[in-house]
Amino acid sequence: MPNQLFENIKQLRLTPLLNQGAFGVEKEGQRVTGLGALSQQPHPSELGSRTFHPYIATDFAEMQTELVTDTFEQTVDVQQQLLALEQVLQSSMADSEYIWPLSMPPLLPDDELTIPISEYTPAVKAYRDYLTKRYGRRLQMVSGIHYNFSLSSTLIVRLFDEYYHDHYVSLKDFSDALYIQIAQNYVRYHYVLTYLFGASPIAEPGFLEDMTKLPEHPVRSLRSSELFGYSNKQLLIHFDSVAAYVESMRQAIANGDLISEREFYGTVRLRSHSLDQMLETGVDYLEFRGFDINPYTATGIDQQQLDFLHLFFMYLLSLPKLSGDLATQIQTGRQLNDTVALENPLQPSQLQTQLKTVMADLAQFITDYHLDERFKQAWTVMNERVQDHRQTLSYRLTQAIEEDSLKAFALKQAKRFKCELTETLYQLQGYTDMELSTQMLMFDAFQKGLHVAVLDRDEQFIELTYQHHHELVKNGNITSLDRLISGPLVDNKVVTKILLASHGMRVPAGAEYTALETAVADYQAAFGQRAIVIKPKHSNMGAGITTFLTRPSEADFIAAFKLAQTYDQQILVEEFIAGSEYRFLVMNHKVQAVLERIPANVVGDGRSTIAQLVAKKNDNPLRGEAHLTPLQNIHLGERELLMLKQQGYRPEDVPLRGSQVFLLQNSNVSNGGDSVDVTDEMDQSYFAIAEQAAEILNLNITGIDIIVPNLYQPYDPEHPEMAVVLEANYNPAMLMHLFPMMGQARRVSMTVLQLLFPELAIETD
Repeated sequence: MPNQLFENIKQLRLTPLLNQGAFGVEKEGQRVTGLGALSQQPHPSELGSRTFHPYIATDFAEMQTELVTDTFEQTVDVQQQLLALEQVLQSSMADSEYIWPLSMPPLLPDDELTIPISEYTPAVKAYRDYLTKRYGRRLQMVSGIHYNFSLSSTLIVRLFDEYYHDHYVSLKDFSDALYIQIAQNYVRYHYVLTYLFGASPIAEPGFLEDMTKLPEHPVRSLRSSELFGYSNKQLLIHFDSVAAYVESMRQAIANGDLISEREFYGTVRLRSHSLDQMLETGVDYLEFRGFDINPYTATGIDQQQLDFLHLFFMYLLSLPKLSGDLATQIQTGRQLNDTVALENPLQPSQLQTQLKTVMADLAQFITDYHLDERFKQAWTVMNERVQDHRQTLSYRLTQAIEEDSLKAFALKQAKRFKCELTETLYQLQGYTDMELSTQMLMFDAFQKGLHVAVLDRDEQFIELTYQHHHELVKNGNITSLDRLISGPLVDNKVVTKILLASHGMRVPAGAEYTALETAVADYQAAFGQRAIVIKPKHSNMGAGITTFLTRPSEADFIAAFKLAQTYDQQILVEEFIAGSEYRFLVMNHKVQAVLERIPANVVGDGRSTIAQLVAKKNDNPLRGEAHLTPLQNIHLGERELLMLKQQGYRPEDVPLRGSQVFLLQNSNVSNGGDSVDVTDEMDQSYFAIAEQAAEILNLNITGIDIIVPNLYQPYDPEHPEMAVVLEANYNPAMLMHLFPMMGQARRVSMTVLQLLFPELAIETD
């Protein structure tokens, strides 16, 4: 039955706060070769400095990795960031390296002293040397998942203010009592989680010098067992109170049983900045350490496990406090856990009755406190494992054993996970709903060791931090580097042209209209036979633009004008400038990349219709919709049909083999155009024009669009038509430079980081 604490929670209507908390995960792993041997490659240099990286670290051995998430209020955010970090890690590794997806290590060398320990600082080396002497290197190669948890601070404060301020001296004491109760019951009921999540049935040959000491049959979890797992043998740390915990920890250190608090390998640890700090300000969170890596998910822990653990910790708080001698109760919990850990997973558990009772209590707990549906879903999955031992991870793994080894299974999983994580390089796993340039900037920031906080997912607002240096970034490259006026300036194409022309730059001639009648009158009297472009005054990504290579009919002119008006009531009619269009990406007044942007087109094969050719081109996996891919699909809409009509085509026509048919004249990649990197081919004289345009407009990060008839011929000031500046772009798209259809990729998102954090000396090559 729930204790009085939970009755008070219900009376105060605080049950929604049970769905909240603070969560974080640490995941260890091993880099291995394609043959399953420990990798001899050093820690990936792309991951920046190990001395400050907040997310990706080196554990005991040089090839042993550790991923550390931020703390989040929802477990789904933990899983998303962990997935992103796993992708960043595996993308930064050598192509021939993989992450071993099991807690028990791969085949270790006969001489364990050949396992290279990480020693990137003197302090790290000293601690690793100590662990080597005390435990040996083989045991240190066992990996796992650590789950960090704290209660909702609002829940604790409300309960203390309403009910418990007379029972405890301070809020700290009340909070500590809650965490102590969870910790006590966790040790007592840890066996439930070992049954559900145990996933280390065997050890590879050579894990122990004498392998005959291991059980003769597979088990649920070697790692979670007292005898074979990662634990301080026979060390007793007291959980009667925070003071008792600190005192027993200090005594263990004084006796030489531990070198420091971090050497305590218990299944649960009270955490604060230090033991002294814990006594002064209380427990910050609980660290639960007894979890095997789940080999059926790339992150080592899935969403249902994260949610079930949250549920389980709440349930532990609802249980009565342990009665009788606490040391005896904790020892009983250890024995029960060892029983389950060393059971044969091919058979039901000896504690099946107790497991079913706990699951039934959990179901009632969910109902009584109206917990979120996600807890019910997680419970359902775990209850199936209790009802049928064949659903457990340990059973499934045992079935995968071949010739007393999990090597073949592990390598298959490792290679599949790496392929899934790295096959779509233009997406950051866990954040694929965000704008692509933002995803790539976040990838680079994670990789180089900047702290990344998503402030507003829908608005693409993130915060990047290095030590005490904070920078806000929106949409990938809107930063503090540009002035407030920059966006409105380049958004107004008329003002942009006036400024550029006043400095002697060649821009398209044209006029601005708000009334259709005035534009039609000018069309009849002034435009003659010239090619023209009709576009909204304020727009981006080519929206609402129509190009006529020959004088349009009046009906087509009116249709194009009305199309532009759907985006803006102010319309520009400009001369069309013949030549190839190039996007010059300028950052810090220097050209970083140049891209030829070819309008949406298809090339005839002599058999397929234009509509069929469009469908075939759209099959390219780099093409898609909603700007979630580097290239966008080609459509056959109103503008495209008008362009085909000018060329004498219809969608059902079959163009000659090798003939190129354009669907649009404006070359925006966002409208189905092709992207070709020509940075190294473009004559440097045009770089100066783009950089001058950025300086005139006072833009630090911008995309300057220039028509250049011949990119190889140096610019001649006597012939300004050789470089006509069409427009400048605020918040220019970076993805087309990162993943061009043809040519060299340019990691310009890394340049943004370099400009924002010059103290990191970020490499941009």
